[in-house]
Amino acid sequence: MDNRRKKLIKTSVRDSIKKLVDHARDAYKKKQPARSKRYVKMAFDLLKKHKIKLPKELKNSFCRKCFLIWIPNKTIKVTYDKRNHYLRINCECGYSKRI
Repeated sequence: MDNRRKKLIKTSVRDSIKKLVDHARDAYKKKQPARSKRYVKMAFDLLKKHKIKLPKELKNSFCRKCFLIWIPNKTIKVTYDKRNHYLRINCECGYSKRI
């Protein structure tokens, strides 16, 4: 497979991932969390299948453990540690991430 074809596939997959995450946000807003999780799981499967890095704007948009879309004060709790100067994101499932 030549490089042009690989780049074309990767760009189309990135676009698909962005669309799936947007659909997941919309589905969660419409009170359909199961559909939202399914969209995020599909996006994550595309990432793994095509060995693509997640775009920077989507890096902190969903939980990698339970595939829940992250919406501050609804699905996650964000706290700031003044002593060590970092943000801590806590998901509903118990997953915690430090930024």
